[in-house]
Amino acid sequence: MVKSKLKYLITIIFLYSSLAYANPNTDQWMETDKSYKDLINEGFEVKSYAMNTIETANGLYILLFVTVLQKEKELYECQEYQTIDKTIETIDMTLVCKELVQPYERGLGT
Repeated sequence: MVKSKLKYLITIIFLYSSLAYANPNTDQWMETDKSYKDLINEGFEVKSYAMNTIETANGLYILLFVTVLQKEKELYECQEYQTIDKTIETIDMTLVCKELVQPYERGLGT
């Protein structure tokens, strides 16, 4: 019983101390101007791929594609967002590729 309470207390203290010093402006993914084509040409390979579809209230669909590409110890995550209508016509499309970097502090508006 005492051992169980001690484990619980240590866990609570650990969680509280880690949250107390958390910086919400720290990021480890830095945006780049690179595209899928750029990364493949540089020798990166697709390691993971996922897709999700969200239907909005006004009948539009948002397609989210997430691709992870790796070359040795370098890692990129590319996110592609497409908005399509019921006829499957693309209304908007955005692609953002981010490089895994040492954690850094984001500036305002980034």
